[in-house]
Amino acid sequence: MDIDTSPLPIAIYLRNERIGLRAPEREDAAQVAAWHEGAFPLTPEAAGALLVAQETIPWGNNPAIRLIAVELATGAVAGGAVLERTDNRVGKLRLTAGGAERPAAERQGIRAEMLRILLPWAMDEIDLMVVSVDIPADETVLIEAATEAGMRQAVRLREYVARPAGRVDLLMFERVNPAWGRGGANGDA
Repeated sequence: MDIDTSPLPIAIYLRNERIGLRAPEREDAAQVAAWHEGAFPLTPEAAGALLVAQETIPWGNNPAIRLIAVELATGAVAGGAVLERTDNRVGKLRLTAGGAERPAAERQGIRAEMLRILLPWAMDEIDLMVVSVDIPADETVLIEAATEAGMRQAVRLREYVARPAGRVDLLMFERVNPAWGRGGANGDA
């Protein structure tokens, strides 16, 4: 009897029609420009070291949950997200859609799709009390997605983000979990 030794496909359970989010794999280091949210670029070697260092805690218990966004039709890495949790109650989303080959409008659309997928997950399954995300003021598609998802602008940092044509404000949007507003995490009075 022959045993199939080919790698098993990674489970993607957070998805919409176009993209899915999954746990990172070591091989994702080769496409670091698509998913890394840092201010400075990383080499694939540094990205591999980052993934190994960050993924030592069992995935669901890590205070920083990293997810890789993939295009479902092709399997190509389209972006990444990090959900940083504080005391398992407050979450901060950092969304990246990368690759210089993608137009800015497409990258913004991918981040908006990730937000639409991740916010309900963070509220319902992770049971966070508050989730926030920072959005530059010129990213109207992402702002619209945040507003449609029930997020409200909480902070405005004037001229915080440098752009080729000048500086724009950085907006922080947040949403309080409706379950927490009804007397507790499970709606108990």
